[in-house]
Amino acid sequence: MQPRILPLAIVAAVGVVLTVTLVIYGLPETNPSQIVALTLSALPLSVSVAAGDLILLQRAQRTPSPAARWTMIGGGVISGVGLLMMVVALLASAPAVVQFGQFLVFVGLLAVLLIAISLQVPARTEWFRLEDVAELEPDPADEAEPAVAAGEEDEPAAADPGASL
Repeated sequence: MQPRILPLAIVAAVGVVLTVTLVIYGLPETNPSQIVALTLSALPLSVSVAAGDLILLQRAQRTPSPAARWTMIGGGVISGVGLLMMVVALLASAPAVVQFGQFLVFVGLLAVLLIAISLQVPARTEWFRLEDVAELEPDPADEAEPAVAAGEEDEPAAADPGASL
């Protein structure tokens, strides 16, 4: 792995583990902290997706076109607006707006992910391979063929009128 990819992979794995932990903790929804934990459980997962986007962008073999750059910038802005909406909604205690903010974060990350995937070099499948073969030298064992007996040549056998089938 490249030096920058390993920390991003660790961030992605920790984000997934944290999301699972928040969901497990928040599932009963019996007190306000569990409700907030369940509401924010997708946030670490979005950090994992962002780390995955960065990994793909670092491994990209092609350079993005201007339209792809603007799409990635737009995806980042949409994610930022969604994150800002989540913060404001949590301060104003409006859980429905938090969900919409998370939706915007994931839509922005999806736009960046699609561009990052398009920048990867496609794998070439090789169904068969033809190799150049040099002229073969005659094998000395092939030259020494057994002599054919005088009566065993490749001529059709004469039909014997008295032979039975």
